[in-house]
Amino acid sequence: MEEHPSFKELLKDHIYTVSEITARIKETIEEEIGFEYVWIVGEISNFKGNYASGHWYFSLKDKDTQISAVCFKWANQYIKFIPENGMEVICCGQISVYEKQGSYQINVRYVEPKGVGAQALALEQLKEKLLAEGLFSEERKRPLPYLPQKIGIVTSPTGAAVKDILEILDRRFPNLEILISPTRVQGDEAPKEIVSALSKLYKVDEIELIILARGGGSKEDLWAFNDEGIAREIAKSPVPVISAVGHEIDITIADLVADVRAATPSMAAEIAVREKSELKQDIADLKEQIALALNNRIEVYAREVDQLQTEFVHYIQIRLDSSVSELANLSGNLDALSPLKVLDRGYSITQKLPNMETIKNSKKLKKGDEVLINFNKGKAKCTVKETKN
Repeated sequence: MEEHPSFKELLKDHIYTVSEITARIKETIEEEIGFEYVWIVGEISNFKGNYASGHWYFSLKDKDTQISAVCFKWANQYIKFIPENGMEVICCGQISVYEKQGSYQINVRYVEPKGVGAQALALEQLKEKLLAEGLFSEERKRPLPYLPQKIGIVTSPTGAAVKDILEILDRRFPNLEILISPTRVQGDEAPKEIVSALSKLYKVDEIELIILARGGGSKEDLWAFNDEGIAREIAKSPVPVISAVGHEIDITIADLVADVRAATPSMAAEIAVREKSELKQDIADLKEQIALALNNRIEVYAREVDQLQTEFVHYIQIRLDSSVSELANLSGNLDALSPLKVLDRGYSITQKLPNMETIKNSKKLKKGDEVLINFNKGKAKCTVKETKN
């Protein structure tokens, strides 16, 4: 029968504290694999990344087990996307022991989505974020000015894009005021410079339109225009912005936020300003349209005046006929009341001289007064010999 050591015999060995045994485990792990970088593939769960410290805490798991993971701020600031629960990733880091909890974990230095590039995933995440905020909405996009007199251009001052834009603007409408806000258009420093170049133009008085441009290149060359800071700066613009980055097949975040997207820098210049000859023809066409409209209105007014004149003459004629008829009636009435009609019937009118007072009562006369007697035909001057009342 096998004999086992007694408890007293076991006590003869060294008794560790919790800290001591944890430290020994940590030392053992770190000596074996801790100083090496290991790659682990797994599914993210329990992701927590909203701490004030900026650190990420999560677990990596497969169908059988899981391991704790931490990615400190100084490391995750270089990771281009935000991990999400359920996302399968490949992590690179060092295995260590978190002594306070007596657990082992991987200190992650790099994370790569499995099956898709980190850069591509970061771009999709940014698109979803800005879309949800409404920065791509058609409702916030503004129409371009009909004929801008002052245009700002944000681009490299030495690139082919600025030369193409200036040449086309000068050909289409000479003597426009053009302001170039120079910036690098690729590389790590480009996004910050582009934001600054846009901001400077926003402070220029009477600027009416801004063109953000870069010539063609690889996706890596154009990547600066997928920067979130540039997107938000474009959204803040007080005037419409045309984005012309790369070629027709290249679409960046800047293109999606801008008021208008042009396929190329040259196309941006053509969209921005119409040709002077076209505008002159438009003016000539407008003059013809105005003249035709005026003639049409004159003809309408002339017909209206003729109609009014006809109606007025008709109205006056009616009024005149009515007045003539009324006058005839009054004349008849007046004629009927005329003293002459009385004289026609054999009566006479006597007037006292010299004041020609008409005498209706003999009491107005006395012997010796001179009177004038009016007959239907003729008059007689007489002296009163006698009156009878």
